[in-house]
Amino acid sequence: MHEIADNPWLRGLALIAGVGLALPWVHDGLLLHGLKLAAAAILITYALVPAAVRLAWKVGAVDYPDARRRHAGAVPRLGGLAVLMSVNLTLLLNFNYSLQLKGVCISAMIVALFSLWDDVRELSAGIKLAGQLLALAVLYGSGVHVELAPAVWWGSAIEFLVTALWVIGITNAFNFLDGINGLAASLAAAVCALMALLAWHTGQTYMLLLCLAMMGAAIGFLPDNARYRRPPRTFLGDVGSIYLGWMMAAIAVMGDWSSEGPLKAYSAPMLIFSVMIFDMIYTTVARIAAGHVRSVRQWIEFVGRDHLHHRLMAMGCSEAQAVVVIVTISLLMGLAALALVEGSMTSAWLLLAQAVVFYGVLSFLMLRNVRGDPG
Repeated sequence: MHEIADNPWLRGLALIAGVGLALPWVHDGLLLHGLKLAAAAILITYALVPAAVRLAWKVGAVDYPDARRRHAGAVPRLGGLAVLMSVNLTLLLNFNYSLQLKGVCISAMIVALFSLWDDVRELSAGIKLAGQLLALAVLYGSGVHVELAPAVWWGSAIEFLVTALWVIGITNAFNFLDGINGLAASLAAAVCALMALLAWHTGQTYMLLLCLAMMGAAIGFLPDNARYRRPPRTFLGDVGSIYLGWMMAAIAVMGDWSSEGPLKAYSAPMLIFSVMIFDMIYTTVARIAAGHVRSVRQWIEFVGRDHLHHRLMAMGCSEAQAVVVIVTISLLMGLAALALVEGSMTSAWLLLAQAVVFYGVLSFLMLRNVRGDPG
């Protein structure tokens, strides 16, 4: 059995300090409040990981090496519970919940519970999708949905469909990228930091604090997962990756990013999440072209080592280098999103075109590597 904790006393002190920081007290400034919550979430996650690891061993939620898993030994996969508990503890102590925020948090807990069940007992793809649709109904019922169609019945239907495609698509795209040590948590930290900056720039106070708390929780998970010379202590599991993916996707929908029309409003989130969008589109097209996927059911159930991190490693990157490359791409695209908020509509089109060109070049390089073109 892998080590559960390197220093229980250190973890205990981290929990005490984290809860102390999470307690509400008078703050001098919004930024200080946000940084305090981020620090609290880092410490609480770090402190709770050993408990999540013990639970995983107890219920048998353990990943063993096989054809698609790269790790050398058995690794417990409920580490994401520490992230979930850290975010929610920090929120409960600091937030006055609006209806929309309640919808985001409750819907995320619904998908997290289904994912926890899946980590322990392995659910079918249909049951997992049903859980996500239930959570989506809660989210939509709380008023969290895209706004891009006329206020008539068919406009509401279009908005529900687009909201479903975005939230479920981003959630699963993020889950698919949880394939190597440190990638999902690092990417979540980067995306949440970018959305926090965007929320600060647009004056959305609670959005800023929520994003910083999630960023901190993701960072606090890294010491036990982003280990490249030693085995990881734990993985996020679906309970962690689905929860983080859902929260990030729902926050992007809940945010008020621009009043200059749908394109301007949703261009920034699209750029921030562009790595996930690209990976989903690229792998789907590649699998259809190769004949591996011929139906929606096959697409949902297909598991392969053909995601962006796998392809970067096939091109010569180590695990750590693949994580750095993907997070760097995400940060670069996200910084463009921040510039877009104050830019014109023309700037929005140009930045989106720039992203399309960049990912087109990346696709070309990956295709050349797959075909073994020596030139």
